[in-house]
Amino acid sequence: MSAATPDFRTPSKAWRASCALACALIALAGAPVAAAGSPPPPPPSSAPPTAHPPPPPGAPPPPPTVYVPTAVPAPVVYGPEPPPPLPIAVRVLYAPFYAAGLVLRYGVYYVIVAPFEVFGRALAYGVEGGVDNGSPPPQHQ
Repeated sequence: MSAATPDFRTPSKAWRASCALACALIALAGAPVAAAGSPPPPPPSSAPPTAHPPPPPGAPPPPPTVYVPTAVPAPVVYGPEPPPPLPIAVRVLYAPFYAAGLVLRYGVYYVIVAPFEVFGRALAYGVEGGVDNGSPPPQHQ
């Protein structure tokens, strides 16, 4: 690059100075707003909880505290490391076979199985398909 052509990849000193000045003005303008919006101090804490009063005379003693041990969790067994992903070339070679498998799987379902399911539902529910057409239900006598 020649000396006459400016380098646009690095900002000039004037640009840096103007950005620093703008940031300083924004920070100073926002300082009073931040100071005015500070939350009030928390309310004074209440007195610590007191112990329960002793039971009245003649009352039965409280039941004894029973310690029930919890079950120890099973140890975590770590398996072998997962294999690394396949290289791109292998993925490209595998893609047509994967697509053919999807076409066979879902093509067989939607071409052969689904029509039989729809036909079976049509026979089971009739022409209306289990949906009312807006007429009132029949009166039972």
